[in-house]
Amino acid sequence: MILVQRSVSVAPGMLSAAMAFANEISAQVRTTTGIDLKIAVPVGGNAARMAWIANYENLAQYEAVGLKLLGDQKYLELIKKAAGIFVPDTLRDEIWRTL
Repeated sequence: MILVQRSVSVAPGMLSAAMAFANEISAQVRTTTGIDLKIAVPVGGNAARMAWIANYENLAQYEAVGLKLLGDQKYLELIKKAAGIFVPDTLRDEIWRTL
């Protein structure tokens, strides 16, 4: 099983917009791919961050989902909406193998 966490820092004053975007993009990913993204926020540390977490059967499924999203026009349009909501250059992906 593969666990993927994508995290990003929220721009000052944009927490409400970030939460709305997080829910919107998660719904689109579910519609397009069937993958259920969990939205997470930190309990401590820098509170102006958020993450999406998903599980995949294997790396092949992860890659196939990514390719499917790149072909989804609505998903790509939603990504453009994120401009100004998040701090540039703070997007981080972590890919974990669960035991």
